[in-house]
Amino acid sequence: MKTPFLLLQQKLGCSFLFLLLTSQMAFSQQLPTGSWAGDLNVRGAAPIKVIFNFPAAAKGQSLVSIPYTGMHDLQVERVKEVGDSLQLAFRDHLSSYTFTALYGAGNKGVAGLFVIGDNRKFPLTISLTNAESLRPSRPQTPTAPFPYAVLPITFAGGDAGVMLSGTITAPKGKKEVPGVILLSGSGPHNRDGEQFYHKTFLVLADELTKRGFAVLRYDERGVGESSGKYAGNFTEDFAPDGLAAVKALQTDKRLKVKNVYVIGHSEGTLMAQIIAAEAPDVAGVVLLAAAGLPGVAFNKSRHRALLKANGISEEQGGQDLMIQDRSYEIVGASPDSATAVANLRKFHEEIDMDPNYSERYITPFVDPWLFHSLHFDPTPYQQKIKVPVLAITGETDSQTPAQDNMPAIKAGLQAAGNANFTPVVLPKLNHFMQTSVTGAYDESYTLEETFSPEVLKMVGDWLVKQATGAGKARRTAKGI
Repeated sequence: MKTPFLLLQQKLGCSFLFLLLTSQMAFSQQLPTGSWAGDLNVRGAAPIKVIFNFPAAAKGQSLVSIPYTGMHDLQVERVKEVGDSLQLAFRDHLSSYTFTALYGAGNKGVAGLFVIGDNRKFPLTISLTNAESLRPSRPQTPTAPFPYAVLPITFAGGDAGVMLSGTITAPKGKKEVPGVILLSGSGPHNRDGEQFYHKTFLVLADELTKRGFAVLRYDERGVGESSGKYAGNFTEDFAPDGLAAVKALQTDKRLKVKNVYVIGHSEGTLMAQIIAAEAPDVAGVVLLAAAGLPGVAFNKSRHRALLKANGISEEQGGQDLMIQDRSYEIVGASPDSATAVANLRKFHEEIDMDPNYSERYITPFVDPWLFHSLHFDPTPYQQKIKVPVLAITGETDSQTPAQDNMPAIKAGLQAAGNANFTPVVLPKLNHFMQTSVTGAYDESYTLEETFSPEVLKMVGDWLVKQATGAGKARRTAKGI
């Protein structure tokens, strides 16, 4: 793919990152504080900004952001202090990274070496900066004062010990209102659904709250102010957090919320399907960049869409595409990663693949995130959903291609006897609900538009119609 290596890693999923700062003084006496940023110069690509936010308080949480890859506010875990060395670690669902540097007194730059994986080495110098000054123009981002209530909330997540921190925006007053829960896609996201400096969920929450909905958005576990760890969890692990958010909004004593709707984006659409299948009191579902295929079929479809986005046809893909498809099938049929490795090696022997290349080729296919993706099937959940579903995908979406995913969702819902499905495919709309030019994944960073006004209106209109109809149905059932 014609993307920087780091961006490619972010798109496929992350694993474990060690950040090592080696100093000439005891860190217990002088830890870095504030925002520190620097440019990672990857050959053939524009500089990639890396930002570390170190808290002034000893018990505060350090955060890391690499906005060009879509990563914002992922928590950094301090592992230990050893002499004059501070060792920090954080995990996503991609590769390993290290940063080793000398830390000097004052606000001077810190020069070091950033290593991706085992041997991709890039110089990186970070210095104290104003993080907000780095933010490009995002004119749709709402700013205070707001014409609605902004309420902080903390609630127990789906696993023991996980406390999720979020924000509810709600119409002022105590009148009964419908509610909405926002669910992020793959990769760590803060409550604003921030990617590429675009605060997608803040824009969506602002629109829906102005239209009469109480909207809850939250930092995912291990992100921002939420506890727990992001890495090592998958769709079925994050879905209970979303279900906990539904219950938290329904029971918040500051509000009167009855009907709750769930909106998911990308992987969040799979979480939304799980929640709607398991929570009969959810009133409806909105799927943005809808995913609906079983794992192997989904990854095959996405791979072809990514090739197309980069100007490569299936005919041009040829042998490589055949090997990719067969690898997906082999891993998807293997009960564990050890079996997958053995079966992939056998397949590579059959096609006379170079043994050295074979081992490098196998590694990403047994990455826990991809392995899980290839084994996940949303179909059983779709077959339990009885509520109305709106699904919106763009023609230029190269991550969740509409031509394959929409029919899969429709078939699953039909098996549940659910004909209340509204599929919408919009031209020039990318994976992030933006009006796009190419649809390439990293194009989002260059766009000023955060959320297509057409899609904002479409989602708002559909929800208002559903909420109004649900209210009428409730009053009719009560004989009012």
